[in-house]
Amino acid sequence: MEKIQSLFRGIKFTFQRIYRLFNVKKDSHYVWMELIKYHKNSGHTFGQFDKEKYIEGGYKVDDTNGINFTHSICSSELIFSATILQSFDEEFTNDILVLASHFNGILRFGVVKVNVKYNYVEFYYSRDLLIYSLFPEEIAHDTYTHYYLTKDCFWSFRTMIETGDNPVFVFSEFLRRKEEKNKKDN
Repeated sequence: MEKIQSLFRGIKFTFQRIYRLFNVKKDSHYVWMELIKYHKNSGHTFGQFDKEKYIEGGYKVDDTNGINFTHSICSSELIFSATILQSFDEEFTNDILVLASHFNGILRFGVVKVNVKYNYVEFYYSRDLLIYSLFPEEIAHDTYTHYYLTKDCFWSFRTMIETGDNPVFVFSEFLRRKEEKNKKDN
């Protein structure tokens, strides 16, 4: 009986994908519903803005700091963004740009953006809606990846501003910590 139920779930999932593939124009609706479902099932506190199609939630990145994360649907993409630094002194602009370029050099997921006009730093990632429409589980995967990369960026930028260290040294310390963590996990 369990094998039959598993088979029916597989068939249902396949037909759902085919239906969504034929109705590509409704991708934003399907992804929006999946995004709401993911956030409701996750148990996190979030704000849902249906008209603008975005969801905002705050998550802790360390013992004392939290960051607002935004997931929005815009022009056939699902956008993940988080403001790493809400403001910074102009004297740190060059160092922040250097550190952002180091991160962007190694990132395969997302990009660190520095807005020098309004002095803030954000971590941004976007992907085509069709992927999330056909594979809704990718929403959870990309949300977790975005969260953990945001934590890494937050630590690095915060450390550089608090200590005044050179961005190259902060980035090398970040890489050293990551390498130690990977060795410890393996």
